[in-house]
Amino acid sequence: MPWTGEERVISGGGIIPFPVPSSPMDYRLWVLLLVLTAGMVIAGCSAPLSTGTPRPEIGTAPVPAVPGPLLMTITAEPPEYSPLMSSTPGIRLSVLNTSGILPPGAVYRWETSYGYFLSWAPPEYRVVRLGPVHQGGPEDIYWSYDPMPSEKERPEVAITLTVTDPVSGAPLADRHLFISWKDHLVAVPGQQS
Repeated sequence: MPWTGEERVISGGGIIPFPVPSSPMDYRLWVLLLVLTAGMVIAGCSAPLSTGTPRPEIGTAPVPAVPGPLLMTITAEPPEYSPLMSSTPGIRLSVLNTSGILPPGAVYRWETSYGYFLSWAPPEYRVVRLGPVHQGGPEDIYWSYDPMPSEKERPEVAITLTVTDPVSGAPLADRHLFISWKDHLVAVPGQQS
């Protein structure tokens, strides 16, 4: 609004500058601005909580929502593997979250009934043996086995992945991958459950 340079006397004897509208259009704009401001204050301050909204109690911290059931898929590559192959240290196991929200820091626990897990990642690409049980994050992991076992028949391999909440430890997803054998030496990843 334009200033006209006039001053107003306030009760109490003080004089302060106050914008005085210079035309009737300025009065309407001033009134409209006051009505909109008052409406926003009233609507924002007096809106009741909906009946479905729980009122928080004083002194309690909000409980984070636990995501619903997660569906995970394990991708296994290559389709056949033998330790005699030189292109990979084992069967690469990658996890894909196909539904749900995964909390940051979720814990991935891998277990195998036969063989062991390996890590093989940049920048060194150094193979590190992790053992038959490994707990870590969502990074790829490799599965392998000793090529010269004492037994002639190798057992079917069951690999279990359990994803847990980092805070509560509650299981969020559980996935199984089975590996069978071709000619007692070549591992073949198969079905998941």
